[in-house]
Amino acid sequence: MPTLAIETGIEPEYEQRLMESAWTAGWDVVEVRHIPFTTLFILAPNGEHGNPISDEFRDNTDVWLNGSIQAAKGAQAGTKWKVHAPWNELRCSRYYLKLADRLLQKDHTFATLAELPRAKDQLYATSGLAEDGTLFIRPDGNDKVFTGGCISLDDWDHGFKLMTFYEPPPETRVVVARPRRISAEARFLVVGGKLVTGSYYKTGGQSVRLEASDDLMAIADDFLAFCLERGFNPSPSWVLDLAETAEGWHIIEVGATSCCGLYQCDTDKFVTALTEVLPKEKGNE
Repeated sequence: MPTLAIETGIEPEYEQRLMESAWTAGWDVVEVRHIPFTTLFILAPNGEHGNPISDEFRDNTDVWLNGSIQAAKGAQAGTKWKVHAPWNELRCSRYYLKLADRLLQKDHTFATLAELPRAKDQLYATSGLAEDGTLFIRPDGNDKVFTGGCISLDDWDHGFKLMTFYEPPPETRVVVARPRRISAEARFLVVGGKLVTGSYYKTGGQSVRLEASDDLMAIADDFLAFCLERGFNPSPSWVLDLAETAEGWHIIEVGATSCCGLYQCDTDKFVTALTEVLPKEKGNE
């Protein structure tokens, strides 16, 4: 059976459920902490800092990681664990062309953070993307170097300062897109090319935790079929996020299961599906 290496203290809302599902499925569970800005991990039973992981555990290809984005990157660089976070494949510039027909941000362009202040007047005036003097801006990458959102031209200086508060590199590539009014958002987990479970996480602008209905799962399954038809299946497991607008449902983005919020997704179904696919996957060698 696989082993779950879980970085606790990152998403307490979901961690206990995921660990219990792993135990029920017969997995071993090891709590770890990632040491920031390194590839090192320490054992952290019951949330207490402990000893560095052993060379044997670091090189164990039967381990699947769940934790923070930085932990996922550290494990990819410093262990042989299975980490489902294919960063290159999760870049908007990588998958937008394949999935363009059903994207929420179908109307978009790319730029760098450094270019935005110089190009803002043109983007708002002539790009055809501004809606009521507002643009939506997000990182190209899925590793969340800053939080995306809408910025109006009238509030540009303040909005841009907030967006870049943590000083992402000026060469960071971004998506500039037409804002869309969203009524609901939902997350779905895909394992082995199959839809496994899903959860609403926002409705009417409010955070919710509500397992996806059969009807919503059928909608998501249709989107997954579209992704697979377009040749998009980036990892043994991955995240599909959908948004509902007045025109129907659309793909918000795709993401990494090794470092995502699980909301009210059924962790038993998720772990059961992982149990089937992980033995067929090589470790991070």
